[in-house]
Amino acid sequence: MAPTPLQQRRTHNTLLFQKLLNLRDGASPFTLVLDSLEQSDGPVVREFVRRAKISKSKVIFISFTTLRKKVPFDHDVFISTRGKSLSNLRTEILSHIPPPTLSTTAVPTRTLLIIDTLTHLSTTHIAHLSPFLSSLLISPTISLLATYHLDIPIPSHHSSGYQPDPLITLTYLSTCILTLSPLSHTLARKRARDRSLQEPVFGLSEHREGIFIGLKGSKKEEGLVVKMELRRRSGRGIVEDFVLLPPSPSATVTAKAISQLSTIILLDEHPLYTLTSISHALEDAEGEKPESTFNLGLTEKQRREREGVILPYFDAQKDGGASGAGEGGRILYEMGAEDREDFDDEEDEI
Repeated sequence: MAPTPLQQRRTHNTLLFQKLLNLRDGASPFTLVLDSLEQSDGPVVREFVRRAKISKSKVIFISFTTLRKKVPFDHDVFISTRGKSLSNLRTEILSHIPPPTLSTTAVPTRTLLIIDTLTHLSTTHIAHLSPFLSSLLISPTISLLATYHLDIPIPSHHSSGYQPDPLITLTYLSTCILTLSPLSHTLARKRARDRSLQEPVFGLSEHREGIFIGLKGSKKEEGLVVKMELRRRSGRGIVEDFVLLPPSPSATVTAKAISQLSTIILLDEHPLYTLTSISHALEDAEGEKPESTFNLGLTEKQRREREGVILPYFDAQKDGGASGAGEGGRILYEMGAEDREDFDDEEDEI
């Protein structure tokens, strides 16, 4: 049986995401990761590094806020930006990039540039943000991976009324945008949509004072949702949601075992996402009762008395009726004492 167009699209998008993570064929020269306080970029960045190490690519980490000892993965070069101008920083970065090979048979060495955060550049060098990032991509073997924190406010710049917001500039420059969110939050929003309720909000969107604690899902809800927006050379954009399940914490970054890579699943094919609506429909049908200020249930005594009541049409449901064959379907009704008194009063009035 030939695959349906939907299956073909999902398979094609999954292969594109795998190609993006593996840094193959220049799938995305500039990948922008949008994270938040609820979901950091750590699992995605570590996955890029794992696959870069497997393919023997050179990893250059450019730090604006991260200390050398706090980098959670193995890297080849660590560059600190402290006290350096953009021109000196660019010169130092390009000095560590391998020169292009002139031989046609040799496999070129790919380079992965990782910027831990773009907040500093977006705050102090907003006018030079686009030229600086573009100047790092001097070869098709270079891939730039940078993170932008959505929950960190950027001060407004009044030097020019035509200066765009830094996030708008970054989304315009990037060839792929990865928006991260916890899987538990996505499942909670879907449960609300299935019940036609307002979707919950998390983090700073709750607009609550003081310290906030995000929703912590169960072990079954571990993982993060990655919304991929990949822009092809033709200008066509591909948008797909994936679930990234990181490997066990015991797995090392330098290991080359395939089993230590993260598991990638389409969000629409994740078991918890597909069964959410079905499970809640069963709960509503079986156990859930309408909300009310009084008790709508029956006590055991009321239930026994209700079962002992014989309705007037009960005998008519028997085969042939209560009076024998040919009497089926006849409504049998015996007047009670109260009905007889009412009937006598009506006859007296007549």
